[in-house]
Amino acid sequence: MKALDNPAPVEGPPAPAPLDVARAALAGLSILAAFALPNLFSTGYRSGSFAGTYSLQWTLLLAGACLLAGASLAGFVLLLVRPSGRLAGAAGRAFGGLARLGAANWLAFAAVWLVYVLGVLWRFGRQFPHFAERAWLFWAAACLGAVFLAAARKNLPALWALTASAVIYGAALKALGYLPDVTSYPFTLEWSEASRFYYASLPYAERLYGMSIPLSPWHPSRYLLLGLPYLIPGTTLFMHRLWQVLLWLALSLGTGLALARRLRLPGGAPTVLGALWAALFLLQGPVYYHLLVCVIPLLLWFDPKRFWRSLGVVVLASLWAGISRVNWFPVPAMLAATLYLLEAPLGPAGGWARYLLKPAGWGAGGLLAALAAQAAYIPISGHEASAFGSSFTSDLLWYRLLPSPTYRLGVLPAILLITAPLLAAAGGSLLRAKDRWHALRLLGLGAMALALLAVGAVVSTKIGGGSNIHNLDAFLVLALVLGSYAWLGRGAPERGARLPAWKPWLLTLLIAAIPVTWNLADLYPFVQRPTAKAFETVRGIQQILDKAAPEGEVLFITQRQLLTFGEITRVRMVPEYEVLTLSEMAISNNRAYLQRFYQDLRSHRFAVIIASPQNTIIKDPAVAPFSEENNAWVEHISTQILQYYKESLTLDEFGIVIYVPR
Repeated sequence: MKALDNPAPVEGPPAPAPLDVARAALAGLSILAAFALPNLFSTGYRSGSFAGTYSLQWTLLLAGACLLAGASLAGFVLLLVRPSGRLAGAAGRAFGGLARLGAANWLAFAAVWLVYVLGVLWRFGRQFPHFAERAWLFWAAACLGAVFLAAARKNLPALWALTASAVIYGAALKALGYLPDVTSYPFTLEWSEASRFYYASLPYAERLYGMSIPLSPWHPSRYLLLGLPYLIPGTTLFMHRLWQVLLWLALSLGTGLALARRLRLPGGAPTVLGALWAALFLLQGPVYYHLLVCVIPLLLWFDPKRFWRSLGVVVLASLWAGISRVNWFPVPAMLAATLYLLEAPLGPAGGWARYLLKPAGWGAGGLLAALAAQAAYIPISGHEASAFGSSFTSDLLWYRLLPSPTYRLGVLPAILLITAPLLAAAGGSLLRAKDRWHALRLLGLGAMALALLAVGAVVSTKIGGGSNIHNLDAFLVLALVLGSYAWLGRGAPERGARLPAWKPWLLTLLIAAIPVTWNLADLYPFVQRPTAKAFETVRGIQQILDKAAPEGEVLFITQRQLLTFGEITRVRMVPEYEVLTLSEMAISNNRAYLQRFYQDLRSHRFAVIIASPQNTIIKDPAVAPFSEENNAWVEHISTQILQYYKESLTLDEFGIVIYVPR
């Protein structure tokens, strides 16, 4: 399907002179260095006595960092005035020499990325623990890589060499960043990670646990995707972790490719680069992989001229949304309306009422399909309908929209930061052509963007959230689509051949730079875990359970994956009271559920409880992250466990405590 019948070729922004790009790059490196150098000096402080309080290694490292920062600043100052012809000639001859190396420049381009990975992230990872230093050195590597890229592709403008270098390096690093998640380490990697594999296993509970267990009332579509490896008997935790990483990468990149195909980018290289950039944009949220299943079919097969085919695509996507998240119920239809408003001129015949009939039909069909999917899933899940409404009874913590201990950046500043350049380009293009577009279309696009921003902001305030911007996922998807159309000039106005794009080159550089830089945060691909010791600990837990509970019930509040993948045997699964469900019940104050839990604790139903360390500390929201969540857990869970059970063994290194009845 062609997104546009006769798409004009994609226009780039007016190509800035290489000198202007070099100035911008050196200025950016100098600014980043100003943030990074103090961190480096602080990290190396008291490392030795070779030079003051710095060791020989740190002295050499700091000297190199200062030389790089000084060279960047000196280069920027030098280029503030046009360099002499002699200097420009020398630079031109040096670049010409590189260009004559041909394919060797591709090897050099790859080598720069490899040096960054092996040096900054691996060999000297402890010396560069902070985001500021890693981002600074990344962009230094990207600038050097751009030189080799421009030499390899002789006609590639400097701006596109720099953006392509950054996007390729950034995407490769993001993929590498998932490396620690692919491991056989038996314990959960973070508080909820392995719990997801337990919930994904529930459709296969008869085979795995010898009993039927109700399915999860939350995010069932995620667990359907995540649980596909259970179709193959004997799959290990390692395989399931690998599958989840593949889902993150494949569906994010697949969405980018679908968008690039719809926009009909010219040639293979722009298509791949556009897809990589779009994937990085989505991963800023992140937009969870199971939600992208709603997006890809619309980008591939929605056709504004074919109502019934498009209705079928919207209905299928909405059925999936109906078993995903409540706030995604209308999103497939809204995305269809966005594509329609961008691609279909209103035209002289029929007026605005006739024009709106199609999106109204898609909206009604999509919403009904989503509601029907949820209604069909409720009896299948084995839960009462009330279990699906806990989100509506939870507290809303409005302060988390702004910087707070839970999220230092704040939800609203973060979402505005990462979408502002793209939406500014879109807004600039639309405003410059407002006399060629019907106001109804512009109003519709703006209203949907504001609606998704508002809904995502409200969902982000729900207790249990507000630590990132993933609840603004629908807004991120719409911003990506709307911004890409407007930035590339792909809209179809009522008058004129095309939407004139507005592309200041510095804004273009920001559009590429922000997703790349954002995804450098928390990038630690060479994490080492005590896997052998962990397996030895699992064997010790098995011995304890064999002695303490030969016939009694054992409740795994956490670490339930040990049963799922057979690391712990001779223990029958207790379906109730898994940590994710307990957390949801605590923060929503579900009294009926909690009273059943308390009764089971009072009666000492469980011979052993496996959980994380329980505390009774009430935290102050002004200073502690996730304080309300902690306080709800303390009030409803911890105090009750500690009242009726006591610690038998604490495994601090792995965050596990074995509790037995008092």
